[in-house]
Amino acid sequence: MNENLSAQKNCSACGKENNLDSKFCKFCGANMVTIDVQTFEISQTMRFRKSSFSICCIIFIVLIFYLSLVVFPNSMEPAMAVVASGLFIVLVGGASFLGLLYILWVYRGAGFRRIFSISPNGIKIVVPREPIFEVNWSEFDLIQLHKFSGSHNNKLYRFYFISNDEVNKDFLIEGSMHFSGVNCRAIVSQMEQYAAKMNKQFIRGKRRKIK
Repeated sequence: MNENLSAQKNCSACGKENNLDSKFCKFCGANMVTIDVQTFEISQTMRFRKSSFSICCIIFIVLIFYLSLVVFPNSMEPAMAVVASGLFIVLVGGASFLGLLYILWVYRGAGFRRIFSISPNGIKIVVPREPIFEVNWSEFDLIQLHKFSGSHNNKLYRFYFISNDEVNKDFLIEGSMHFSGVNCRAIVSQMEQYAAKMNKQFIRGKRRKIK
């Protein structure tokens, strides 16, 4: 007696059997369609710009001494010059301290490696202080990009990975914090190109919630 057995093929990632016409492994989600594309990866480490900060500190110090020792004594009474110099030092010193705190906050992720990787198997993003983000091509049908400006006028890139009109996963890339502007544009370009090759949609615009 003949049995009708469907043809099977093994997944190259996990080795388990899938139907011959399967595009993605039903066990691990890996791509099972041979596509002539290479893995694209960006690896970047943001650096704290010590030279720029040092120059600003030197300028502030020179300005303090110049005004305190030259300008104020020649334009005011000695007692008033001492008071004005003291107030000026306090104000400029306070402003410098706040500026230092701001710079340290901006570069709080400096030294940590950022990684963006896209391949026929999926997308992986690693940035400081965020869980590792991974998504397989089988988990979504559409990528939607919402690009907007942040509180410090830096560019933000919110990627929505949508399946059946529902957001499966999403991830926010902060320009100048996570990746440089050039690399952010490269990430968007590569996602759009890969989406076309993987028969996925890629659109731009703000995500609207369905009522």
